[in-house]
Amino acid sequence: MTGPAGQGPRLSNAGWLHQPLAPIGPMRPYPDGRVPPQPLGRWKQPGGNRLRTLGAVVGVSTLVIVGVLGVADSDRHADPAPDLRGYHYVDNLCAITDTAPYTNSGFVLAPSSSTGPKYPLHQTLLHNAVDSMTCTIRLAPPGSRERSKDTTLKASAAVHKQTDPGPEFTARFETWNKSELTEDDDVTQIDGLGDEAYVVRKESEHAPNTGVTVAVREGWTTYEISWLHPPSLDPNTDLTGAAVIELLKGTAASTLALLRA
Repeated sequence: MTGPAGQGPRLSNAGWLHQPLAPIGPMRPYPDGRVPPQPLGRWKQPGGNRLRTLGAVVGVSTLVIVGVLGVADSDRHADPAPDLRGYHYVDNLCAITDTAPYTNSGFVLAPSSSTGPKYPLHQTLLHNAVDSMTCTIRLAPPGSRERSKDTTLKASAAVHKQTDPGPEFTARFETWNKSELTEDDDVTQIDGLGDEAYVVRKESEHAPNTGVTVAVREGWTTYEISWLHPPSLDPNTDLTGAAVIELLKGTAASTLALLRA
């Protein structure tokens, strides 16, 4: 290539663009004889593919394990199915409460006063968690017109649908005498009714049989019936404590049978 007039040929370095690149040889050693590390490409590292594959497998396995443990933990804490055993609510608990044993023992159904509540009294409350029923019956001794001498029969039933009442039911009666107000009550566990049953007697020398309760739990259903007796009655004409307990046990058995009919 010729330069301007009077000058020799002009040199150019553009030709190197058209020359093939010489391969890069090994790096020269350092002055102390050490060989510098050879550069490795990002995807040319020894074992790179194996490491990436292993990492992916570990990641997926971890997700699977966490998922399985999560499902297992969820199953472990899932609410148990309610143990209803056929029990259900009824609109009127008094309608299935047999009063014949009491009338056969000399009592009569107390008439309602014109101004007071109309007996028998009943109530049923329905809820997703529990269906509860109550019944109150007044019993009068023969020939008596004084309401102060009436005996009250109170019954209640609960069909639990979300929570097992068993532990709390047991704890209630096992700790009954821990209170100062109830430390003198007689609490006895009895057989022959439900999964567990108790009798609680409130008595004193001057007021026998003033309060007797039979409580029963069967599965997730609980039932109680109480005999509330005025202490002013002549003890010589009263039923004995044993007789009252047998009456209440019979009522509990017949009512529970009708609650699952």
